[in-house]
Amino acid sequence: MLNLTENTKRILFVVFFVIFSIATGYALYYFFFRPLAGPVPGQEPPGYTGELGTSGPRGDITPVQDDYGILTPADTVTGTGEQPGTEQISPDVSLLRDAVTQAASPSADGNTRYYNPEDGRFYKINADGSITILSSRQFFNVDNVNWGNTADEAILEFPDGSNIYYSFDDQRQVTLPQHWEDFNFSPKDSQVVAKSIGLDENNRFLITTSPDGNEATALYNLGKNAQDVIPSWSPNNQVIAFSKTGSPQPDNGEQIYLLGKNNENPAALNVPGRGFIPNWSPTGKKILYSVHHQRDGERPMLWISDASGQDVGRNRQKMNLITWADKCVWANDQELFCAVPVELPIGAGYEREPFLGIPDDVYYINLDTGVSQKINTPEQNRPISQPIISQDLSTLIFTDSVTGKLYSYKLNY
Repeated sequence: MLNLTENTKRILFVVFFVIFSIATGYALYYFFFRPLAGPVPGQEPPGYTGELGTSGPRGDITPVQDDYGILTPADTVTGTGEQPGTEQISPDVSLLRDAVTQAASPSADGNTRYYNPEDGRFYKINADGSITILSSRQFFNVDNVNWGNTADEAILEFPDGSNIYYSFDDQRQVTLPQHWEDFNFSPKDSQVVAKSIGLDENNRFLITTSPDGNEATALYNLGKNAQDVIPSWSPNNQVIAFSKTGSPQPDNGEQIYLLGKNNENPAALNVPGRGFIPNWSPTGKKILYSVHHQRDGERPMLWISDASGQDVGRNRQKMNLITWADKCVWANDQELFCAVPVELPIGAGYEREPFLGIPDDVYYINLDTGVSQKINTPEQNRPISQPIISQDLSTLIFTDSVTGKLYSYKLNY
């Protein structure tokens, strides 16, 4: 048996303690504090350089076609709670759906599509008030619905970052990458524009892709500016997004870049305020937008200007209506209807959420004649969101911002 002196034991204990401490420290460093791979010392990392850059095709995207989160399709659906017909509230107001209704949107055939969060299904309200189910498949907890323009298809975004492309016409489903967000369809639905948001700021791009995720191409390097870019494909197919990254403007204005799909030099739209919200006209030749400024009590004010080719920014007009641009709907390039809160306090342009419950008046605007007039009767006293105009321009369909119920309002103008 080996006999150790007390000094030997102390030395061995110290040596063991030092080795153990070094090993523990290295393990902590490796797993918790080790920096990720970075650029070579002395070289600038690629990425944001003060403006939006460009990039080439991406080859690392693999969309997955699957059946995640769905039920097997059925020929008929029972127990959905959807009842055909409407309830007449007054001569001008009808209740189309007496329950929370989300993502109401016009379809190419002139009807209204929507999502029922209670049963996770999508439906369509026809002109006669009857309800048609678009699919028996269920998608619960959908956070955002991005509808196609010409076909009944959509990209669904979920709270956990999951994204699903779904075609209601052929019941096809594809899972898209989780780091994609803020989708918007092209006019003919052949492509979508979206943000690809990597963990590293140098791996954040504005991309175009087919709706099912194939043929993805990174067009602009977003860098630190991802939150300042608004994907919005213009009806004339010239612009895919707005970027609030232009040069500082006098009197607290902003310069908005209109980003093209072919990496061409972007046109610049100078707007007289902050909080830019756009709304394309049906042809894409004009743009309605809202911004807030001290001159208007920092409340959202509507403006309109030309927005195509060399005419971007020309013929700018102040509409003298205090509301947000997405509370308006175009009938054609000369006429539009806007929901205008009966009263907005000073500073409402900074934070919209507290004022969603304020009732709206309905205004008719004719750009040819310069007419802007309130046309609603006292029966219309609800807060309006997601306005839709019928094909014959006789009815405004909208979601109540507070209750989520779906209404129609007969227009008199």
